[in-house]
Amino acid sequence: MDDNSWLALTASDPTFQLPADLAQRDPFAARDIGWVEQMRPFIRQFSLPGQTVLDPFCGMGTTLVAAHLEGRRGLGIEVEPERVDIAQQRLSRLQAQDCTVLQGDALTLMPGLPPAHLILTNVPYFGCRWPEQLTDHKQLYNSATYAEFLEGLRQTLAALKPCLHENGYFIVMAENLRIGQQFIPLASDVGRLLAERYVLVDERILVYERPRHALTPLSFGSNRSHEYAFIARNQPKPIDLAETLACLQALASDLPDFVVYGSFARWLQKLALPRLPADADLLVSDDPQRLTAFVGWFEQHGFQVTRWGAPLHAPLAAAASRHAHYFRAERLLANGSLCLIDLCFEDSRHRYADAVSQAIVINGLRVLCSSD
Repeated sequence: MDDNSWLALTASDPTFQLPADLAQRDPFAARDIGWVEQMRPFIRQFSLPGQTVLDPFCGMGTTLVAAHLEGRRGLGIEVEPERVDIAQQRLSRLQAQDCTVLQGDALTLMPGLPPAHLILTNVPYFGCRWPEQLTDHKQLYNSATYAEFLEGLRQTLAALKPCLHENGYFIVMAENLRIGQQFIPLASDVGRLLAERYVLVDERILVYERPRHALTPLSFGSNRSHEYAFIARNQPKPIDLAETLACLQALASDLPDFVVYGSFARWLQKLALPRLPADADLLVSDDPQRLTAFVGWFEQHGFQVTRWGAPLHAPLAAAASRHAHYFRAERLLANGSLCLIDLCFEDSRHRYADAVSQAIVINGLRVLCSSD
């Protein structure tokens, strides 16, 4: 792989395609089978020989075939039993003994998995008219609404974090969709969900040669001959420490009712840290009026405030706090400087009143005096 932003896929080697007799057994008519050639460049670039490649939506094993051909171990998860059997037979015919397919719900299986070095997958697509006889509610294909589909995908991406080595790569491929008269920006939504838990570092556009036809004037509709590969890493976002400190000092001048704790507090105390802070944790009281004031302040100063990844605005802060223990405020400046602040109002180890009594003042901020 080079630094070109697009990868042209012109042909699929029949040697490694899904055999016709296995394709005929697929309850979904093998309509969503990717190319082995699609996966091999990413496996070569973002993992090393002998390492493990995980596909949490492995379908009929295309990613695992590519992993085997590149000298990696492959591990796949697939919820549909028939597809698991097809993938296993496909791998057996290629003598891919270094690959394993697990049958079941990914959210159930993932907690017991050892960390992989690369997660590489094509997301299931919404609105693909999964056969009526297959009604497993855990199948993302079978989601009745787009909101349900995105929430299931969000949960899966979050649960995969412990399944990936620190600094390992997570690559998700998706394309935008047209369902009836609706254009669905699925790729954009996938990138957004991936960025909630991982650090997006780049992208590639995969281009396929497909038949094309002239459009009449003022009409639209493409032949969908491209898709996106979002490349992320399992690592903290690099925040601007000086900018974050300045922001907290400005916050303290307006709303002083917080205590800095966690890794940012240790950094302020010049204590030894395994790595620089990835955010600033603030402990505040759970008073609804104060929470509303904090959220309003962050909004006024250019921050995006979220609760579990969903946008949050000041008038809703009090109600939202009943089912969460922190809000996240993030601000990205035009120069690339990032501030990431977690506003914590419920913590199992620290009470706000106790933290106030134990705090010391550093750089104009109340800081929890602890090496914890």
